[in-house]
Amino acid sequence: MSKPAFVWNPAGADRDLAQVALDLKAGRFHEARALIAATRADFELRAHRCLVLASLAAGLDVAERWLAEEPSNPDALLIYARTAVARALRAADAGDQRAGDLAALAQRACLVAADADPGDPTPWVALLALARLGHAKVPGPEGVTSPGPWDLLGEARQRDPFNREAYHRLLACFYPRYGGGADAMWEVARWVALHSPGDCALQVLPLAAYVEHYRDLRDDPVRGRLADRQWTDQHALFTSTHVFDGWFRRAEREPLVPVADFSVLAHALYMGDRLWEAAAVFRAMGPYASTYPWSLFGDPAEQLIRARQRCRVRMP
Repeated sequence: MSKPAFVWNPAGADRDLAQVALDLKAGRFHEARALIAATRADFELRAHRCLVLASLAAGLDVAERWLAEEPSNPDALLIYARTAVARALRAADAGDQRAGDLAALAQRACLVAADADPGDPTPWVALLALARLGHAKVPGPEGVTSPGPWDLLGEARQRDPFNREAYHRLLACFYPRYGGGADAMWEVARWVALHSPGDCALQVLPLAAYVEHYRDLRDDPVRGRLADRQWTDQHALFTSTHVFDGWFRRAEREPLVPVADFSVLAHALYMGDRLWEAAAVFRAMGPYASTYPWSLFGDPAEQLIRARQRCRVRMP
């Protein structure tokens, strides 16, 4: 029996992005110009495409070469800034002593990119990504007791009120593994969902919080044994069903949705034994797959195969 042909690519169904990513891996950045320029009126797509390309560019010199060729191009400045942020985050996660210097460099690059295109929220999104390494904590909005990088979120919100990545980056600053706490994480996730449209991608944030809560508990000798049961409690079931009925029913008709969002919803529904709904999400994903959050439970391909089989969804 052949293995399922899962497509483990963060570009997902964005074939243009997938092709440009291949060019970037080969050291060619010229096709990226048109790809990123085409997103100037679509901030969601701009953030996602820049993130994927910057993740690849972090191990190459293409961002520097593009910037050297077009030092005043806002897109080149943005890709360089996002690449610098990716390098700083990787260094910090690896315990590299250069992380502080790389973070300072990335911060400067983000501010330069923000000045080059004042209406673009993406440089502020990049600064939010960097904020988990250290940023002055300011009081949150009314109804939130947890201080954090709310000033950076405010800058992003002024330009794009419901920017998906901005809020995910904000929430990450409250993850226990990054020095936050469970109470603050839940407070922020629920506040965001409450103050966002019911069919908005930000409704997914509480599902991300469930994943992080599991990550925090799984190694606990007492609580870890029951950590995976959290998805079956009443609130978790309500949340996953709410996201399915609201956001997913709109998103399944859209051509380009971050595969990680579909993946975390399918996982929550599957873990909550909502197999019919999980099957619908798996079918919407098609062959595209994300290791998140399946890799927390073992080999992601094996986990996905088991889940799709139980949901009676054909393998790609």
